[in-house]
Order: sequence, then structure tokens, then C-alpha cells
Amino acid sequence: MPKEDSIIRDAKIKYKGIFDFKLLYKNLRDWLMAEGYSDPCEGGEKKYCEKIKPAGKQIEVVWKSSKSEEVGYFNLKLDVNFFVNALNEVEVERDGKKIKLDNCEIEMAFSSSLERNASKTWDENGLMFKIYEKYIIPYKIEQFKIELYKDTNNLMDEVKNFFNIYRF
Repeated sequence: MPKEDSIIRDAKIKYKGIFDFKLLYKNLRDWLMAEGYSDPCEGGEKKYCEKIKPAGKQIEVVWKSSKSEEVGYFNLKLDVNFFVNALNEVEVERDGKKIKLDNCEIEMAFSSSLERNASKTWDENGLMFKIYEKYIIPYKIEQFKIELYKDTNNLMDEVKNFFNIYRF
């Protein structure tokens, strides 16, 4: 059974206002794929639920994305949950042009974890596994924890920067 270390758990970003939801969705998917993570929309989208409410659309999306390192021993997992409430299309004038954007409340949760022995090639009760984990690769474990921490924070920074573009 693989061991899993939680790096970041349910870090949230909330935003209320006008932005392009489809563009946010696309940009985050592109960012994950550019960083070597699996496509969250191809098998990684665990949930996509859209409901029409009187106040507007309500959308819930759950993404699970990962990338393997070191011949499958390490698996870096990055999860993103979107919860969009009261999504309505609005027309906004910018630079003399009318553009269609979305007005809503959005809450996003980010979680990441490092999975060790992901390929299950080692017997975790065996002496060799304990020696390997304790003496041979502890620096790699820390290195991948730092990488995943940075990736999670960089993704959250992408979201924050995206929302800052729409503050006008």
C-alpha cells in the first residue's frame, strides 16, 4: 500500500465578481498540463455537476491530477475543487467594446499530496523498504514535497492573478 503525505489541504480562494469562467477553466487545465500533470479533463475530472437555480447556474467541478516521478516510485497529486454559485452571463463594456463575461461567486479548494511507493513495487513491511526510505531517498522525498508545495502555490497564484485581471 502506498504511503501518502499531505502537503496542502483545502487551501481556499474565494472571489465574487465578473470574470470569464470558461477561460479560467481552460487556463488552469493548460497550466497543469504544461507542468507535466495529467489532464484533469481526461479521466481526472471526477465530478462535473451543473444545476439551474433561480439565481443562476450552480456548478461543481472536482479535478484530480497527478504526475509520476522517479520510475513511478513518487506520485505527485494535485486536486482542485470548483464551486460556482449564481453564475449569470453579463455584458460589460471595455475599451469601447461590449464583451460577454460571467458574474458569480466562486470558491476553489486546492489540495496536494505526495504518494510514495506509488507503483507498489516494494514490500512496505520489509527491511529493504525501511532502509531505502530512511537512508537512501530521504532527500528525494523532501525534494518532491518542496516541488509539490511550490506547484500548488504557483497554481493558486495563477488563479489569484487571473481574478486580478478582472478588477476594473
